[in-house]
Amino acid sequence: MWDFLKDVMKIGVKTLLQGLTIFAIGTGASAIACWYYGAPLVFSLLGGLFVLGVALALMSDSIFD
Repeated sequence: MWDFLKDVMKIGVKTLLQGLTIFAIGTGASAIACWYYGAPLVFSLLGGLFVLGVALALMSDSIFD
């Protein structure tokens, strides 16, 4: 039972770290673009969410596989 819970937690932590990394890269790239074009940096969060959404859609098992 404990081995199963450890495996589930390991997969959960791995997926969470991947999502945070993808979000951070998307937000950072969007922040650079916002800074270059003089747009408010709040839009960089939208860029991070957009990149995260695309990544999650491509990583999931869906009809697009």
